Amino acid sequence: MNIYFKQFLLCFLITGFLSAQDNKSVAEKFYDDVAIFIDDGATFFGAPLHFTTQDWIYTAGLASTTYLAMYADEEVKKRIGRSTVKTLNGDFWDGPTYYGYIQYSNALAITGYTVGLLTGYDELRNVSRVLFESLSYSGLLVMSVRILAGRERPYSDKGPWKFTGITMDNEVQSFPSGHCTVAFAISTSIAEYYDNNWLRAGFYSMALLTAYSRVLNNQHWFSDVLIGSAIGIAGGLHVNYKEKLRSDEGFLKNLSVSILPGLINLRYRLD
Repeated sequence: MNIYFKQFLLCFLITGFLSAQDNKSVAEKFYDDVAIFIDDGATFFGAPLHFTTQDWIYTAGLASTTYLAMYADEEVKKRIGRSTVKTLNGDFWDGPTYYGYIQYSNALAITGYTVGLLTGYDELRNVSRVLFESLSYSGLLVMSVRILAGRERPYSDKGPWKFTGITMDNEVQSFPSGHCTVAFAISTSIAEYYDNNWLRAGFYSMALLTAYSRVLNNQHWFSDVLIGSAIGIAGGLHVNYKEKLRSDEGFLKNLSVSILPGLINLRYRLD
């Protein structure tokens, strides 16, 4: 048999096998992902209703740590902060700052999702959806707290205890740090999705540089950075936990075991 025909036949069989595993249309996949987005969001924001005693202890610990960190805010500012009121200063630290810009990360997530959806590249579609979910949930939470808190930024020279309350003015929305939330949401969602220590080292290092840059550039207090980072991590961990649950449930649903005389037969159905 001609070698080229063999190659063609092999490719044809592989393509047919892979196509048989997932014959959903683009519209069906999109609707499934919308349902997942709604469900994951509901469980993220509704989590306190189902907290265990241990969960409340962790939450109280984070709140207490953040409050105590406020007493160190002024000292950290003196030791790390520099004399600037600009977010971007034309130096190395602009890179980590850009990493925390929500518009760029959202554009990346939406583009990746669209390409993955239209081309059938489900791995790209799924990781992009996980990233977008993490950014959306943690971003909405952090913006709500910023608006309600109305904390003055370090460059205002009004001190770390100046909270004006509800405001839509970005100049008085220091607590928590939105850049840190975005940076850690990106890093956590991607690194934990692939469960790879090398990715963890790279992505979390970048997020830490973002956190440092916000204090260095006099844009946020240390406590802003601390709680903002925690919210981003929480968003990334939540969506990956839900993704793993769906994966495990899907596996168990397709797994069947039959016991015959002298034989245990394990079968896995590929849809």
